[in-house]
Amino acid sequence: MTTAVDTNALLAILYDDTHTDASETALRQAYQEGKLVIAPIVYAELAADGHFDTVSELNEFLGDFSLRLGEPSRDALFRAGQQFQRYTSRRPDGLQCPTCGHKQRGVCEACGDDLAPRQHIAADFLIGGHAVVDAESLISFDSGFYETYFPSLTVRPAEDSSHS
Repeated sequence: MTTAVDTNALLAILYDDTHTDASETALRQAYQEGKLVIAPIVYAELAADGHFDTVSELNEFLGDFSLRLGEPSRDALFRAGQQFQRYTSRRPDGLQCPTCGHKQRGVCEACGDDLAPRQHIAADFLIGGHAVVDAESLISFDSGFYETYFPSLTVRPAEDSSHS
């Protein structure tokens, strides 16, 4: 069995946050069931975090958890693109206050187009596409997102948490 790992599960370990124990437990269990992989974008996100000064340091961290770099298949990349297009077509115009819910319309001063929130980026869809096509499950703390766009994907741990 192959389990993909989302960036937020690894950041939880690096920064000893509220998901650290759940992440370590899920990684340990998945390792006992098969192999652990990350998509190249997860590698890049970890490198961009600033925690590692060299490629060797990042590779050592990944090695400590027996994580391999897995190249997404073309089917995985296509699936990611399809779901990203679905997301962008469903995204509402305007902006909404996260505190009171008031909706506002914002307009770009340069071109006059409506401004829209950018909550998820293509990287999230690449991680999901890789996991759903090239693995059997995903370790992530963004299960609500993956359930929406990749409903057949098994996300562990089971509890629903927000994206780190």
